[in-house]
Amino acid sequence: MSSYSVLLRLDKGPLPMVFTAMEDIEALRILKDGGWIKASFSAPPGLPGTATVTELTPLGRFAMQFVQPDQEAP
Repeated sequence: MSSYSVLLRLDKGPLPMVFTAMEDIEALRILKDGGWIKASFSAPPGLPGTATVTELTPLGRFAMQFVQPDQEAP
């Protein structure tokens, strides 16, 4: 799942929201590093675990106005 798709799920709530899929967790790490969300991770990068998102930050909500959905390859 793309970072944009994860953002859409977070925007629709409710929070806190727990993720277990590695692809989602890696996308969440990127969003957290950018300051778009507040999240905690149960394992270091690359290891199985969970991510719990507690907030979509004001910066994240603002940025969503400018992020374009991922395009599917033809």
